[in-house]
Amino acid sequence: MKHILITGGSSGIGLAIAKKLMEEGNRKVISLSRSQEKIERALFTHPEMEGEVDFITGDVSKAGDCQKVAGYLKDRYGKLDGLVNNAGMLTAGGIHDIDYELWKANLDINLNAPYLLTQMMLPLLKASGNASVVNISSVASRIPGRSIAYSVSKAGLDMITEFLAGELGPYQIRVNAVNPGLVETPLHLDSKVVDDESMYREMLAKSAGKYPIGRIGKPEDIAQMVCFLLSEKASWVTGSIIRVDGGSSVFNEILKRKNR
Repeated sequence: MKHILITGGSSGIGLAIAKKLMEEGNRKVISLSRSQEKIERALFTHPEMEGEVDFITGDVSKAGDCQKVAGYLKDRYGKLDGLVNNAGMLTAGGIHDIDYELWKANLDINLNAPYLLTQMMLPLLKASGNASVVNISSVASRIPGRSIAYSVSKAGLDMITEFLAGELGPYQIRVNAVNPGLVETPLHLDSKVVDDESMYREMLAKSAGKYPIGRIGKPEDIAQMVCFLLSEKASWVTGSIIRVDGGSSVFNEILKRKNR
């Protein structure tokens, strides 16, 4: 039985990963979330996850909470075969818009928390003998997006990924990152990047044209790649920064799309 911890696993991409892993079987999924409300919403929407996914609460940006989670996993499961650092925060704006406290909050969740939690989980990951860490980054790490704090934090997360892949390889711990493009999740609404559902739908519709595939992403698109990286099929994949973005990174505004 493989034991996989997912942060931010009660909504959006994290929930899709948890659901996919549960469906694949032979895995015990532990979902860590700050919000009990989101956990209850996830169980209401997906009642089949009741008892199958171990939903726990905690703030990954706090060392004390990470220590408690590590102790809980050690006592209950004894090892950790996979860690998905998925929890994220997005505050739109540049240096004129984001004050220092918001800047720190974004970096705490998006950059410091994956470092802290991975460090705390190292004894459990080493006990696996064949562990995989997957960091959910963003194409905004390479191409400035809507938020200076988000882009900078994700660029740092990519470097953490590459550094740890080299450092932890001798312990048979693989470390990779998945960089999604725009994915339809509650993040933009929860973060108040857009004011309401109507504006969000308008933003998604306008954005779709910049994706050569012709659509924006779904959480399941990211979940498929994450599950691959967690599996033994990816046993020789480490230190990779993998874009799953529908081709948005290579979109060329000069070349007009032709009708088929």
